[in-house]
Amino acid sequence: MERAVALDVLRSPANLAHPAMPIQDAVDLVHYLVEVTCGFVRFTVGAPTVEPPIDLAAITLHEGFKWVRRKHYYDPELNS
Repeated sequence: MERAVALDVLRSPANLAHPAMPIQDAVDLVHYLVEVTCGFVRFTVGAPTVEPPIDLAAITLHEGFKWVRRKHYYDPELNS
């Protein structure tokens, strides 16, 4: 593959999300992208701006705001 073609492929936007995507697929995609961002930031110079653990919530028309994954600062019996 020629260098110019390879660069065009790397620079082209990926259509990962679409309006008909199921909520669970969208949640998984966002979690993956945040994990990739955490890994990238880990190896960059400077203070980390994104770091696990990750809080993740979904907002839908019918269910509203709903936690998908959340870190807890207290004992499990104190968190409902």
